[in-house]
Amino acid sequence: MTRPSPPGATLTDIGTGRPLVFLHGWSVDRTFFAGQEGLAREGFRVLAPDQPGHGHRALGATPASMAGLADALGDLLAQTALDGAILVGWSMGATVALDHLARRGAHGIAGLVIVDMSPKVANAPDWPHGLAGGQDLGAALQAADRMEGNWPLYAPKIARAMFAAGEEISPRVAAATAAIAAGDPAVMAALWRSLVRADHRDTVAKLPVPLLAVAGAESLLYRPAVAGWLAQTAPHGSSVTIAAAGHAPHLENPAAFNAAVAGFARSL
Repeated sequence: MTRPSPPGATLTDIGTGRPLVFLHGWSVDRTFFAGQEGLAREGFRVLAPDQPGHGHRALGATPASMAGLADALGDLLAQTALDGAILVGWSMGATVALDHLARRGAHGIAGLVIVDMSPKVANAPDWPHGLAGGQDLGAALQAADRMEGNWPLYAPKIARAMFAAGEEISPRVAAATAAIAAGDPAVMAALWRSLVRADHRDTVAKLPVPLLAVAGAESLLYRPAVAGWLAQTAPHGSSVTIAAAGHAPHLENPAAFNAAVAGFARSL
């Protein structure tokens, strides 16, 4: 069954079967999961919301924080009364999913897929699995100040970092740049500050549902070793590395990505 998305819609909801809830990354929107809509023809219900402050969804009264976005996710899960859902969190979307699980538990949730993301973005003396550039919390917070002051300059840089090297001037990067540039600089900066302060290592260690960690083999933002750490640390974890893909494997190699998600879902 297809539930049409009118112009200005903030939620994709198509298909029937086990729900797959796709949570997009920071500064983009739900349309970045267009390549996953085909899973609706494979026995899944595909849901992809614009998170508050992104796409067509205004921030409104939602706090510009990971907790605020996680509360919005909780509201969506309650409104749709999903049962046995799998949360598929890409980048910031994974942090939102982990925040929800940490504070609200796993009611209605059967599994979690983390896509090219670390449970702690900022590197630290006891944590080498943050951003691949080695940025610590101080450097990450300073970056937020610079981005807020000159968002048009940073939008293409953010877009290029999403993909494997070699796509610097591709149409895909151009489209991502346009989507990112449309964001509100103050909102994006506030969400980035909240994101880089998050630390969900303990959440992963106590995760109440099975986990699949997906890495992009050529990610410019996180090393594939992060997925290995997630798989080893979660009580019921596994990992897969998607070839020919950077930070956005669902965009760069959708066939392999969709197969991995579908396989994980059917294994539960």
